[in-house]
Order: sequence, then C-alpha cells, then structure tokens
Amino acid sequence: MSAPVNRPTFLTILCFLTFMSAVSGLWTQSERLWNPGITADRTRETFEAVRENLERQDNTAEAKTMDKMFEAVIEQTTAENIKTGAIIMLIFESLSLYAAYLMWNLQRRGYYLYLGGMAVAFAAPLLMIGGWMGVITAMAGIFFSIFMAILYAFNLKHMY
Repeated sequence: MSAPVNRPTFLTILCFLTFMSAVSGLWTQSERLWNPGITADRTRETFEAVRENLERQDNTAEAKTMDKMFEAVIEQTTAENIKTGAIIMLIFESLSLYAAYLMWNLQRRGYYLYLGGMAVAFAAPLLMIGGWMGVITAMAGIFFSIFMAILYAFNLKHMY
C-alpha cells in the first residue's frame, strides 16, 4: 500500500477547477462539432448585433476599423471554421484534463503537458483557421489558461 498523497490545498483547488473547466469545455466543443451550422449562425448573429451597437454609438475612424474587423469575422464564421475550431479545442480540453490528472498526482510533467495544450490551442487556430476568426479562437482558447498556468507554476515545487 502506498503512502497517502500530501497535495497542497491550493494545488487541489487548481486541479479541481481545471477538471470542471475541461469537462465543461469538452461538452461545449462537442456540441459545436455536431452542430457547426447552428453555431456559426448564432455566432454571426452575435457579432452582427455587437457591430450594430458600435455603429450606433460612434462613427469615428476607429469605429470604421472595428466595422471592417467585424465584417471579416462574420465572413469567416462558417460551419467549416466552427468545426475546425471545435476539433482544436477538443484536443486542448483533453490535454488539459489529462494534465490536471497528472498534476493531481503531483507529476511535474502534467504542467508541461498543460503548457503544450496551451500551445496547441494558440497556434492551431492561427494556422488552420487564420484571419481574425483564428485570432479570436486562439485568444479565447488560452485566456483563462494563462492565469491557471501561472498559478500552477507556483506549485511546481510540490511536484516531482
């Protein structure tokens, strides 16, 4: 029988948050993968509503630049791009879930796997989707994870 794991409370909380986030992400991305057309339509509607609100508020050069960006994103919001983004994020969420499991068991390689998953979530949309849609997908994929990676780094001393 092995000795009980002496995991710090902070690391336990971080792992638990990652477990919840990854499972939720797997569910969400699965829905996007199975219904990319519906998701693309909803996303376009959301961006169009935001763009209309910006047009009503301001008509400066900045607003015109933002309008061009929104137009590019709306044009790139296709079922194929939604499906590609969902596959990329399913890979990322799977890597995150396994990385959290490793860190739960105090294995340092889980942290590096987590960073690798972040690299996939950032680089793959830029390379495979491209344009503003790729940038938005990449940023959305790693925004929360950056903070988690920093917090996990404080716990590396407890991992082997």
